[in-house]
Amino acid sequence: MTLRVDGHVRRGGFELRVDVAADPGEVVAVLGPNGAGKSTLLRVVAGLQPLDGGTVRVGSTVVDDIAGGVYLPPQRRRIGVVFQDHRLFAHLRVVDNVAFGPRSRGVGRSAARSTATDWLARLSLDELGRRYPRQLSGGQAQRVALARALACDPAVLLLDEPLAALDVQTRAEVQGELREHLGAFAGPTLLVTHDPIEALLLATRIVVLERGGVVQQGTPAEITGRPLTPYVARLVGMNLYEGTASAGVVAITGGGSLVAPAAPDGAVLAALRPSAITVHGAAPGPASARNRWRATVAALAPLGDRVRVTTVGELAATVDVTAAAVAELGLAPGREVWLSAKATDVSAYPAPSR
Repeated sequence: MTLRVDGHVRRGGFELRVDVAADPGEVVAVLGPNGAGKSTLLRVVAGLQPLDGGTVRVGSTVVDDIAGGVYLPPQRRRIGVVFQDHRLFAHLRVVDNVAFGPRSRGVGRSAARSTATDWLARLSLDELGRRYPRQLSGGQAQRVALARALACDPAVLLLDEPLAALDVQTRAEVQGELREHLGAFAGPTLLVTHDPIEALLLATRIVVLERGGVVQQGTPAEITGRPLTPYVARLVGMNLYEGTASAGVVAITGGGSLVAPAAPDGAVLAALRPSAITVHGAAPGPASARNRWRATVAALAPLGDRVRVTTVGELAATVDVTAAAVAELGLAPGREVWLSAKATDVSAYPAPSR
């Protein structure tokens, strides 16, 4: 079944307007800053927040259409939900937590327990069946929450920051398992997350929300290769500049320019990877990269085995360098440097219409 949300909803002074679809077997990651509308979208699909206009469809079934007088409550929508804090019932054993979904849909106690036992086995949680939630680790509790959602035989699966509350090691373990189970789920999945790595690993398509609207959507490769807003650029770790291109040179809005031979004439966005920029202690010679400009180091921060250097100036940029380069160049806040980048490393493409 395909999930389609095409409508708007107001919550106080905030309005969410979206047209989002997810096909059978597709995992759609929903990214966006705080207050963008991610959780509101999930609440709309789950039936916890009615639309003010538009429709929600699950397959051929309309589950929300205010104009048509249709609004199915959550228990009639065949929606499985996994929350960030898992929300297991503290007074029920694990097997009964998982059996709760089928029971709420009218399945008998024995059959519901049988279904729960089956799902616990599928997720390698057999030995936890008789425990209470307080006896589980964070990773175990989140696995149980996933089993409970899947035991409902959902048409659609909603994951609301399912790994955010886990420590780094446990998150990596559960992330691998989650990818496997999502790959086997036949229905569409909406995954809300703040973590771009999580989205890139788990999703087949990414939808980015900002200020209550969709600003970009596409495959992970499309999103990372051509960010359309400063937020998306920061999310995927790219430098992004607005400008106007003419004859392969992009005049950057606010000052400065970049040589980009493949840039189409007109309003463009120019993206540049931090790893494609080189830092120099003095002005590079004429044989160096075609793009060269002055900058001042504003901050340094460790990033795995590299150091991310934030620079300011006419053409502000973030640059990834080695720790050895930091020491060799004497990089520190306030240090004046030169930056350079090959023209072929500048990706320039038409700016979206506003």
